[in-house]
Amino acid sequence: MKTAVPEIMTTVQTCHIHLEGKVQGVGFRPFVYRLARECRLGGWVNNTVDGVHIEVSGQPEVIDHFYQRLLSEYPAIAQVVRSSRRDVGVRAYGDFRVVSSEDGGAARVLMLPDLDLCDKCRAEMDDPGNRRHRYPFITCTDCGPRFSIMTRLPYDRPHTSMDPFFMCPTCQAEYDDPAERRFYSQTNSCPDCGITLSLLSSSGEKIESGNAALLQTAAAIRDGQIVAIKGLGGYLLVVDACNGEAVQRLRTRKHRPAKPFALMCRDLDMALRYATVIPEEAALLESRAKPIVIVNKRQDREAVADAVAPGQDTLGIMLPCTPLHHLLMREFPGPVVATSANISGSPILYREKQIFENLGTVVDAVLSHDREIVVPQDDSVLRFSREARRPVFLRRSRSYAPLVPHQLLEIDPQSAILALGAQQKSAIALSSHGNLYLSHYLGELGSYETELNFRKTYHHFRDMLAFTPAVIAVDQHPQYAATLFGEELAAKLAIPVIRVQHHKAHFWALLAEKQRLQSDRKILGVVWDGTGLGEDGNIWGGEFFRYGNGEMTRVAHLREFPLLMGDKAARETRLCALGLWAADGEAEMLLRNKFSDTEWGIYQRFLEQGNFFRTTSMGRLFDGVAGLMGLADRVSFEGEAAIQLEKLAR
Repeated sequence: MKTAVPEIMTTVQTCHIHLEGKVQGVGFRPFVYRLARECRLGGWVNNTVDGVHIEVSGQPEVIDHFYQRLLSEYPAIAQVVRSSRRDVGVRAYGDFRVVSSEDGGAARVLMLPDLDLCDKCRAEMDDPGNRRHRYPFITCTDCGPRFSIMTRLPYDRPHTSMDPFFMCPTCQAEYDDPAERRFYSQTNSCPDCGITLSLLSSSGEKIESGNAALLQTAAAIRDGQIVAIKGLGGYLLVVDACNGEAVQRLRTRKHRPAKPFALMCRDLDMALRYATVIPEEAALLESRAKPIVIVNKRQDREAVADAVAPGQDTLGIMLPCTPLHHLLMREFPGPVVATSANISGSPILYREKQIFENLGTVVDAVLSHDREIVVPQDDSVLRFSREARRPVFLRRSRSYAPLVPHQLLEIDPQSAILALGAQQKSAIALSSHGNLYLSHYLGELGSYETELNFRKTYHHFRDMLAFTPAVIAVDQHPQYAATLFGEELAAKLAIPVIRVQHHKAHFWALLAEKQRLQSDRKILGVVWDGTGLGEDGNIWGGEFFRYGNGEMTRVAHLREFPLLMGDKAARETRLCALGLWAADGEAEMLLRNKFSDTEWGIYQRFLEQGNFFRTTSMGRLFDGVAGLMGLADRVSFEGEAAIQLEKLAR
C-alpha cells in the first residue's frame, strides 16, 4: 500500500543504493523510475553486471521513505537478496533518469528464467482492436523469454537475441514513455518490427508466414502430420494426441518405442477431461513456470491414444507457456503430444538448420521463427507427492533454471566453486560472488552431442558471469564425461579437484536444501538411487549415511548382489533378476527361460568366476524384482521397470 511522501524540509543529501538479486528483466528500472519521480527525487538508475545501482538526491527523510518503499513494493517477479546504501557527496540532479547500463567485471546478478505469458499481454493478444492482436511474440516487463535469449550481462536488449530487431516508432515510443507498461521492456516488439513466424516444408521450403503459417500448422496437425515447432528452449515435435496412428508414427520415426510422451492442453479444463488433477497439481500446471506435471489418467471419460503413454496410468501434462503455444492450442479440440525435437538420447534441437539435418525424415513440416535461442532447454517435469505434500522435481530446466532458492545456502562471497555432477541427469552448479547458480537439465553424457552441449553450457556461464573457478568438484567415477572435463579444466587452470562419492553428494544436497549443514545433531540419510561408484570400488545405490559435525559416514546398505554386465543390466532386467537370485537354488527354475542356452552358459561362468561388479543399488533391486515377476525382461528407457512395479503396487 502506497504511503504519502514526507514534506519535512531539511538539508539535501545524495545517497547511492546497490541492489543484488533477481533485479534485471523484471521491470525493476521502470519501478525505480516511477517511485523516484513520485517521491520527487533527482538522480538515476542503471543496470550493471552486479545488479541495479541507484543514486538519489533529496531530503534525508524522503530518501529514507524512498528506500523503505524500494524494498517493500518492488515487482512481484523480482527478488532483492542484498541491499546497501551509502551517503555520497551532494550532487545536484534536476530530474530522475534511467541511464545506460555498464558492462565489465564479474557478474553478481541473478539471471531470470523464462516467463509465461502474463494476463495483460494475453488480453491484448485477444483484443481485435489491439495492434498486437494474435501476435505470437507479445511480451512486456512481466513476461517473455529471459534466460533463453541472454548472450551476456547486464540484461539489456543488445545483450539478447532481440538485438537484431529494431523497434518501430510506435514500439520505441512505448519503450521511452514512463506511463507505458512497456517502459524499458527489453523484449518489446510488434508485428511491424518484430519476429517473423514461418511454416516450412520438411525440406526447408517456405510454405506460409505470419498468422496464415500458424493456422496451416494447426490444420496439418489435425490432419495427422508431425510438425516441429520452435518454443522457448528448443523445438517440440507436435502431433494430435488422439490420433493413434500419428502418435505411433512419431514413435517409430523418433526411435522411442515406449517412453511416455508429454501432452500440451489448451487450459486446465481440457486437462481435467483426461486426468484427475488435485488442487496442488493444478497450481503447478497454472504456475508461471508452466512445467510438465505428472498426473493420474482418468479412466471414466475421454482418453488420448494408447500410444501416448503405453501401459501407464499417468500422463505428463503441461499448459501453453508462450503466446505462440496459446494461439496454436486454441485451434484443437483436444491435447497434442509435445515432445523434445531430438533423436532419443541426444540434446534438444534449437536451431532451424539442426532440424533439417537431423529430423528431415521425422517431421512433415516445421513452424519456425527468426529469434535465436541462445540457451537450449528442455521442459521442466514435476510430480506432486501426495504423501510428502510437496512437489518433486524429476527434471529441473526451462523456467526454473538457473535460479536456486537463495535461502538454501550461505555462500562465501570469496568462493568460486564449480561442481560438474555425474553422468546421468547432468547439470552444472557454481558459486560466484555469494550467489549460487544451477544450470538447466543437460541429459545423459553418453553421446558426443550431449557432452558438447555440457561444455558449451559451462562456457556460457563462465562468460556471462566472468567466472573463473578456484576449485572443481567432480564425481569420483574416473570415466564419467563430467569428471574427465573437470580434471582437464583443473589441469589447465592449475587448481585442485575434489572427488565426491555419488550418493554422499545426494545427501549433502539434501542437507543443504533442508538447511542442516551446520547441525550439531546426528542425522540419518537414506539415499536410494540407480548406481554410483562407491568408496570400496563396488556399485552403490541403497545407502544409509550418518551425518554430524561436518562428517558423513556410511553406516548401512542393502545386501550386495552380483551386477552382471555392468550398465547393460540397467537395460535388461533379467540380468538384475539373475544377480539377485544367483545364490538361490531355484534361480534356474525361475529364470532359465529368459535366456538362450549360450547366454545361460556365459552368465553362469561369470557368476562362478566372480566376473562381475557387486552392487547395493535400490534401482537395480527394483529392476530385478520386475524381471523376476515378468513385467519386462528388457527396457527402453530408464525407470521403465520400476514404473511398472509401482503401478502394480498401487
